[in-house]
Amino acid sequence: MDLNSKWYHLMLEMANKAAKIPGVKWLLKPLYYPIKKRVERSQREKFLQNGLQVLQRFDECMEQNGIEYTLAYGTLLGAVREKGFIKHDFDIDVYVWGKQYSEQMVSALNAAGFELIHDFKVEDGSIGREETYKCEGVAIDVFYVYDDGGKYPYCCDFTTIDGIPTFNQCMQKHGRVLARKTELPITEQRIKSPFETIELYIPATACEVLEFLYGKNYMIPDPNYDPNTPNEHIRIWDEKAAYYREM
Repeated sequence: MDLNSKWYHLMLEMANKAAKIPGVKWLLKPLYYPIKKRVERSQREKFLQNGLQVLQRFDECMEQNGIEYTLAYGTLLGAVREKGFIKHDFDIDVYVWGKQYSEQMVSALNAAGFELIHDFKVEDGSIGREETYKCEGVAIDVFYVYDDGGKYPYCCDFTTIDGIPTFNQCMQKHGRVLARKTELPITEQRIKSPFETIELYIPATACEVLEFLYGKNYMIPDPNYDPNTPNEHIRIWDEKAAYYREM
């Protein structure tokens, strides 16, 4: 079985739809969960094997094309706390300032072996955007950062409406998804930081960013961390329309 991302999402979507039919959900369990675990195990294995190499290739592509980025979210936390990937991560997160987005950037990444899998936009993308690329079985999420003149710059991630299981289903039902707006004490200044056997860019204000995201104890691993814990710097941006597109 081909365990690539598109098959995984198609399988989940079909299973989620079928699971809504009375009496079917329990029938799916013996098939659905073993496949899900196998896909997740395969993704983790590919990440462990190729993650650092893919991240280095991304860094080289961005440098060659004059596009500034920094590590973000869990990858940034790993850089600061572990000097490498954190144990439960199996994707890569980076920040890019929104004003640097261009079709030329997408083409450059594609030429370097990064396939655009899906993207999200707030309205036309000029005020919010997120993209996911894949290379050697490893996913890279690109979170674009914007400065709208508020107290802090922000980036967006995305969720579905009313707990709908997949973004495709949400688009089919509502014609939109929900954006979450996350404030960040981030500037365009960046510094190099050790990461495994190489050095990569992190925000100069990395410690402040991580405290905003994960709290004051971000340097202490928390096996019970819940990403849905209320955070004063994160809110649903429901007054803006957001859209999902799968390639």
